[in-house]
Amino acid sequence: MTTWALTVVVYGAALVAMLVLEIAARWPGSTLPTAGECLARVMRHPAGRLLVVLSWWWIGWHFLAR
Repeated sequence: MTTWALTVVVYGAALVAMLVLEIAARWPGSTLPTAGECLARVMRHPAGRLLVVLSWWWIGWHFLAR
């Protein structure tokens, strides 16, 4: 398996895990926070806002700038 294929598999597994967690959080009676609730909590602190901006910059730089 090449490193490119391994990277695709790992990112795919992470995406599937995030989707499963989001569906589980939205299930009636669940105590898990949704992704939006987690992001809202992170955005309450200035360091969290900086982390979110840097994350978006990194994603844009690596996946959208070509």
